[in-house]
Amino acid sequence: PQRACAMATIKSNAFSAKAMKRSIFTLFLLVCISCRVFAGRITGDVRSSQTGKPLAGAHVSIRKIDTTIITDSLGGFVSGELRPGSYTLFISKTGYEMLARTDVYVAGKGDKRVDIELAPAIRQLDKITIRGTSFRKAPDMASSTKLMNLDEILRAPGALADVQRAVQNLPSVASGGDNVNEVVVRGGVPGENLFIMDNIEIPNPNHFADQGSGGGVVSLINPLLVQGLTFNAGAPPAQYGGKASSVMDVTLRDGNKKMVLGGVDLGIGGAGFHAEGPLWKNATFMASGSKSFLDLISYFAPSTAVPSYWGAQTKLTQRLGNHKINLNGIFGDNNITIDNAGKEIGTRGEIIKAGGYVYAAGATMKSFWGENLSTVTTISGTGNSFERREYTPLSSGEIQYFRNTSTEQQQTLKTRIGLDVTANSHVLAGGNVQRADFDIDIRDKADTLLKYDTLSPGDSGTIVADPEIHTTPLPRRDHQTGYKYGAFLSGILTPLNRLKLVPGARVDGFDYNKSVTVDPRFSAVLSLTPELDLTAAFGIQHQQPDYVDLVISPENSALRPKQAITGIGGAEYVFTGLHIKCMLEGYYKQYNHLPVDSSLLEGNTEISRYNQGRALVSDGEGKSYGFELFAQKKLTKHLSGSAAYSYSQSWYKDLRPGKGDAWYPADFDFRNGLTLTGGLKFELLSKDWYKTLHEQLWFRLFSALMPIADRMEFSCKWRYLGGRPYTPHTYRKVNKIWVIKPDAKLNSERYPAYHSLDFRFERRFGFGFLHMIYYIDLQNVYNRENIWQYLYVDGNETRKKIYQLPFFPSGGLIIGF
Repeated sequence: PQRACAMATIKSNAFSAKAMKRSIFTLFLLVCISCRVFAGRITGDVRSSQTGKPLAGAHVSIRKIDTTIITDSLGGFVSGELRPGSYTLFISKTGYEMLARTDVYVAGKGDKRVDIELAPAIRQLDKITIRGTSFRKAPDMASSTKLMNLDEILRAPGALADVQRAVQNLPSVASGGDNVNEVVVRGGVPGENLFIMDNIEIPNPNHFADQGSGGGVVSLINPLLVQGLTFNAGAPPAQYGGKASSVMDVTLRDGNKKMVLGGVDLGIGGAGFHAEGPLWKNATFMASGSKSFLDLISYFAPSTAVPSYWGAQTKLTQRLGNHKINLNGIFGDNNITIDNAGKEIGTRGEIIKAGGYVYAAGATMKSFWGENLSTVTTISGTGNSFERREYTPLSSGEIQYFRNTSTEQQQTLKTRIGLDVTANSHVLAGGNVQRADFDIDIRDKADTLLKYDTLSPGDSGTIVADPEIHTTPLPRRDHQTGYKYGAFLSGILTPLNRLKLVPGARVDGFDYNKSVTVDPRFSAVLSLTPELDLTAAFGIQHQQPDYVDLVISPENSALRPKQAITGIGGAEYVFTGLHIKCMLEGYYKQYNHLPVDSSLLEGNTEISRYNQGRALVSDGEGKSYGFELFAQKKLTKHLSGSAAYSYSQSWYKDLRPGKGDAWYPADFDFRNGLTLTGGLKFELLSKDWYKTLHEQLWFRLFSALMPIADRMEFSCKWRYLGGRPYTPHTYRKVNKIWVIKPDAKLNSERYPAYHSLDFRFERRFGFGFLHMIYYIDLQNVYNRENIWQYLYVDGNETRKKIYQLPFFPSGGLIIGF
């Protein structure tokens, strides 16, 4: 049911174009002001990426106007007044790698905030070089890492300004379908990505969250509040634990220090607002909210599934000398109803209802104790509810086929201590304790296996098995509680010039299944030249079983955490003057203790929904290996783009009796993946004829209809994925059910290859304090019918094709003050 709801949510968004046009027309009046082209400023902070400590005395050069600014004692800087347009900043400080921040766009009057993090230099040079790389590096992540800023997230074609979809352009990342934003990395499965926002671990920060996957349909994170993100595809440093594959660490920016600003965001399917500014001395806030309005519009047929959701996010920052306190909160609620599910999708029930809420709240205190010691402490609470119902209404009541009313909550306290040993060597230690509350209530209707006389179509069938053969109502286990704990030690060492080592280890435990794990981690960077780095990483990662798996059957309470052992090696080369980075990596990953349905271990038994049990065993094994190529050009004057190719093989061991050492393709074994993106930018404010036009009242009034703008950007993405494997089913006519034969080859067939073209067109205007962005997103431009999955419905001997997103136009307007 949750997969059906994910598809219906995306599909139904295309019906609200008329509502969007009406809303945008109303907002045209907001630009009816008479003003000249105003000047703005660039402000921000420069900090160490290793410790977060402010860097006083750093040089911030704006080459376009030949100006250099020196940061103050708190690492802050403010430029003079700048004409609207794009600028490139060069940031440098002795002992740190020089960084170039390209395409800093000043839209009009007001401050453009740019926060900079400088990494300690590996190579010790006698003087600062005059050129810096535009590719930031995470100080403690040697390989398989990508850093993105706000502008890169917003402009990513096909990402719909979603922080999770934005990383799907990388070679190591895939997804089961383009109608969900789940992150699947290097042959793993959904749910193996650790998501962190401002040091708060959030299991699933999405509307219409898919239980256990870490993904959903629409992200709760407002991208306008994001400063940047760090994504690591495997073997991360020791402070990251609890997941078997990747890490996505999102950092939110602070609110404006000078004045209260705000704006609105109108798009297909919903509207939002955001506001920020100072509260009191050294305190700022940010707040945003969003609401879908599809359910308020009457342009739908009765059978159309119309999603309804809303969300809110806030952040408060208080500075107290060398201490900084962040208070974060996020909440979302959603629901959807599919009234004709039996006919349209093939489910047993005629109606599917789905919904739930997600929340996260936390407080973080960052402190600097002198020059070398720092601490970070976070206390947080997170939760997801999953509400799914599949039923058929009758005059006498209803037949309920499936119900899930589960809630998963976590309360966490974690702290870490950092010590600078030398200018570019750092030791980090910390620990965490977490209380997990999981209320799992999942019930299936008992079913009956019938035997039919195929020669008599009107035969109603004869019972040949106990009516309870399929599934009895599952036992409800209210308020199960477990405690997780962990500790880690990690270091950043530079024993030799050009060589950086990141050793570490962590210990984790969970009292519910009485497990204790030890995970060593190690990575290294050898800087052969300022442009060429050799990288390597090794790590063991453990992930506890999903809460629903632990309690769904009494036998599952002893499930072991899955284990992933990863080795990575690669090389990175930066063409500094061209702002291009190329990367080649190879990896091998071994999985142990994967949860497997115990029905697979039974010999000579057909697999169907009538004999699949809820009991799991930790006997599964898997492996994946491959190589990846990635090249990226940062946006400078006009062009940007990337090319990502991956070749991989992923395998599971066949545990059925008599199979010996046989292996079969894993569920996300795509083999070949290719993603190409390209962008083209034009700015007209430097043209005298456009300056004159820009100041005309009629031009501002009808800016939404103008084909030209202060800044225009075209971008596109083409993606190809090899066919995902699946196991073909056989229709057994005597019982009218689909089964997998005992001797069937698992995942022996593949869906047709996936490919699609996405396009984005963005126009930006600056009218004084009023900044406007109009955007159009076109997904799957040539309407490729990509198959999501085959649906095997008992009683129907023809399988049903379920497709991914068709051609899907969307767009909107962002107004900021």
